[in-house]
Amino acid sequence: MRRIKRIIVHSSDSGFGNAHLIDQWHKERGWRSIGYHYVILNGRPIFGKPYNRHYDGIVEPGRPVEKIGAHVDGKNRDSIGVCLIGRNHFTALQLLVSLPDLLRKLTTQHKVPVERINAHYEYSNLKTCPNIDVRLIRELAAFEVDPQVFV
Repeated sequence: MRRIKRIIVHSSDSGFGNAHLIDQWHKERGWRSIGYHYVILNGRPIFGKPYNRHYDGIVEPGRPVEKIGAHVDGKNRDSIGVCLIGRNHFTALQLLVSLPDLLRKLTTQHKVPVERINAHYEYSNLKTCPNIDVRLIRELAAFEVDPQVFV
């Protein structure tokens, strides 16, 4: 297993999608497979289809964590990439339940301090992804939210 030193959060820059679709997009760019290790759905997995609560907040696996990702140039070797489906707007289930829960699991499992949760934009002047202040992401990862609040 590779040594994980950081977790990098991204957004898909699309209002729809899922791990399978991102895998297709990345292969069309000449990549071996999806570059992210996890994808968090927003309830719109397919273009043109209406919101479906069943898919909101679902965490789908992408590239196996044992494999080096393809999500931040120069930082893939020791990181895990997490992608939120969305551009500038994300659902409550994505932001308040699924993302923090996944980040807590990953930071615990890989012994990554919360301070080493990063946003893609921290590594590129050309990116704003995930279009969320990384301090908020870290704060959310540090607190437990009861998912029953959203049922």
